[in-house]
Amino acid sequence: MVEFGHAFKDKYYTLLDREVTLVNHGSYGTTSTMVMDQLRKVCEEEELYPDEFYLIKSKEQYVAQINALANYIGLDHKNLALVPNATMGINTILRSIPWDFEKDSVLVHTTSYGACSNTVKFLHDYYGLKFDTTTNVYPMEDEEVLSNFEKKLATGQHKVCMFDMISSMPGVMLPYKGLIKLCKKYNVLSLIDGAHAIGMVDLKFIDELQPDFLTTNLHKWMSVPKSCALLYINPKHHDTIQTNPISWSYISEDRKNGAPYNSETVMIDKFWYLGTVSYAPMLCVEEAIKFRSEVCGGEQAIRDYQLQLREKAVRLVIEQFGPGAELLENSKGTLNVPGMFNISFPVDTRYVPVVKYLTENFHDWRNFKAKCEATMVTKDKAFAPFLVHNGKIYVRFSVFIINEASDYVKSSKMIKNRLNEALEEQYQQLFDLNSKTRKLEIK
Repeated sequence: MVEFGHAFKDKYYTLLDREVTLVNHGSYGTTSTMVMDQLRKVCEEEELYPDEFYLIKSKEQYVAQINALANYIGLDHKNLALVPNATMGINTILRSIPWDFEKDSVLVHTTSYGACSNTVKFLHDYYGLKFDTTTNVYPMEDEEVLSNFEKKLATGQHKVCMFDMISSMPGVMLPYKGLIKLCKKYNVLSLIDGAHAIGMVDLKFIDELQPDFLTTNLHKWMSVPKSCALLYINPKHHDTIQTNPISWSYISEDRKNGAPYNSETVMIDKFWYLGTVSYAPMLCVEEAIKFRSEVCGGEQAIRDYQLQLREKAVRLVIEQFGPGAELLENSKGTLNVPGMFNISFPVDTRYVPVVKYLTENFHDWRNFKAKCEATMVTKDKAFAPFLVHNGKIYVRFSVFIINEASDYVKSSKMIKNRLNEALEEQYQQLFDLNSKTRKLEIK
């Protein structure tokens, strides 16, 4: 049995700053030394003989990565492509769908990842694409999430429904299988942001339920170097979806009759070459799989460690945060995932109006958050992202094979101090008794 934790980190993650207490794996991921060695090897190969690499070798290597990944996660390789990240995957789909901007609409939710919802807003602002939003306020039961979506989908007004498998902030699971079924029921295209999915959940459901589109980052939890993501496209959309940016694989309408795609290789033919960019992270998928399967003992071993450590970490963070701290979870325990959990940060009574003010004033909230995060990252070297949700501050912690219980004691102490310092500073600014123009009155 593999012994994960700090000793494992020291042996296999030698590039990590040893002064850092890493409890935010969910945002960017981290890559083992052996996979980073492969990254350097591919970069050097690109430079050794660029003509040979790009014209002869790169496609073969790309196909090898797709096949290895498909075999590892149990999906049909013909429906898969590699793209730089999940946001690019979402953009690839949204920018390819043949919209009728006079009537088409996209349904999103309030906890959609900001970069992806901004893509929908861009299409609205520039081209008139309509969109609607369903509200997710946690803790929610899965039935409530599904009911809220169904009320919107049943109107028949939406062409596409974009939803997360695991939302970013707060980091909770959505009932994605039920949502896929709802989309099929109401003849709505399903666009799934699974940024956190691979490495956390089994993806075999994709070929079983056949959603329309799904993308998932390989650099977050799958140990592939930054940045790399998987894009799944249902076979019925292979001809429609184009690369982002549009590049050499595009076949215009006036050429389609004379140059049809090969249904067996269409995804490879479209996505393997977009132009002169480094494909090095994508060409490390096989090595990442080797690391996870041979060194780590496979996905189940990794997940079991995360689940066991998460249980301890939740208790330890709550103890450090103090009375009022709670795990964000519903009654059936379906919100939490192996590698992330969210704890409410107990706010002193005097800071309650400060939190309310920050919730209602985005510019001040952004400044508050950026300043607090910068201190955590640079001075404490212990950072976990946080947000205000449902009137509470929630801190999202990550759990990975390089962590131990002590990481959550150390990091939560520091985070508690920094949040309280930042709230006090904001309180002083808002309730400055010496100022005639203070923003809030003490009640």
